Amino acid sequence: MFFQTYSLSDIGKIRKRNEDSFLERPIKTNDNDNAVAMIVADGMGGHRAGDVASSEVIKVFENNLNNNNLGSVEELLKNSILEANSSIINMSVSKEELKGMGTTCTALIIAKKKAFIAHVGDSRAYLIRKKTIKQLTKDHTVAEHMVSFGMMSNKEAKISPKRNILMRAIGINDLLEVDTLEPINIYPNDIFVLCSDGLIEYVEEDEIKKIVCENEPDSACRKMIATANLRGGKDNITVQITKVLKDPNAGFLSNLKKMIAS
Repeated sequence: MFFQTYSLSDIGKIRKRNEDSFLERPIKTNDNDNAVAMIVADGMGGHRAGDVASSEVIKVFENNLNNNNLGSVEELLKNSILEANSSIINMSVSKEELKGMGTTCTALIIAKKKAFIAHVGDSRAYLIRKKTIKQLTKDHTVAEHMVSFGMMSNKEAKISPKRNILMRAIGINDLLEVDTLEPINIYPNDIFVLCSDGLIEYVEEDEIKKIVCENEPDSACRKMIATANLRGGKDNITVQITKVLKDPNAGFLSNLKKMIAS
């Protein structure tokens, strides 16, 4: 398999700094096949040093990817998040100015013709296949929890203040439950979208699908972020797109780019 990827992060219209971090990188598996890692981490807004927390997640993943042959992708994803959790907690304890920081993380690795996802918080992963979009992750928010117990409808959850209250985040508690999804078989033209909640707040699923299906990954990222900013942009916005290609002439990760907009 071959991949076309793009990542873009924007500070938005209100925040004074960007607390989102992301990782986008090609990987070689132990059988020398192509693979790719895409990770979004959203530092907790309103807390101290959210950017430090999200950056720490990325550092841990980079280190573990550099030292792992992807023998077990699920373990790599889960253990990296747990390691970042311990590291962020230790940093919070050692420095007063870092106390209370935390972050979300949604991590995707495509390898061995499968997609592997691990997740904590409310950054999301979507799969667009045959022009149908599916949310793969479940938000760890109070609103989503209430929906699952029939205490709130999906429509009510979209506008509830509780949609922004996290029930689970990295760097808050020593014991952390990490959601790991069942591996997903991938096919040519599958498109994965990862994003922070700064996008979800303003851009609906059907709009994400339409923009991604009608544009190349770089243009799609720009258009989604522009839409979110036009509608308010009260939070940082990060979007990552990975398109699965069959044609080797496209080149592995030929359009891989990293951009931070401010």
